[in-house]
Amino acid sequence: MFNKHIILYLCTINRVNFYRMDMATLHIGDYIMYACAAGGVMVALVGLWLLGGREWIGEKVANLLPHDTLSKGDKAHIYLNGRYNRTATLTRVVADAVYIYDNKVKLPLDYRARFYGIGVDSNDGSRLIYLSNRGYYRLIRVAELIRKVFNLVEDESNLNPDYADDEQLLTEVAEEGAEEDEK
Repeated sequence: MFNKHIILYLCTINRVNFYRMDMATLHIGDYIMYACAAGGVMVALVGLWLLGGREWIGEKVANLLPHDTLSKGDKAHIYLNGRYNRTATLTRVVADAVYIYDNKVKLPLDYRARFYGIGVDSNDGSRLIYLSNRGYYRLIRVAELIRKVFNLVEDESNLNPDYADDEQLLTEVAEEGAEEDEK
């Protein structure tokens, strides 16, 4: 008896005939209801997008990517224009460049992400990618798409500039300036 009531209820709600397994036709009211529901969802998503939800959603999506940072002294796999070029030890990292081979070769650095860094050479337009793990190269396109669509900011923990040399230079200049002021 109870099963009959459930089937009758499901037939009424879903307009499905369980005995013949055919579906009743939709009426105009059903189409209007579905259109209003879809419109409401779209308005909510666009509102969230415009009110800053874009970056928030992007951060949550970016958390799905690996987090493997590079710093001074680490070995970096360098790709030049989409092709593997070399593995080199980073000897110095500054705000807009990385140095390899005992500070003899300067490579540009434009963007720092969770597991990679990207630089574009101003001389010839070559695109350089710095990775700590070669296996992550396949994720670069997805990560770049996420970065551009969701307008993500740089990850400060990856390829963090080393200011130790600059601080020593600034200290020496400040000491020289203090000596000149005393004279």
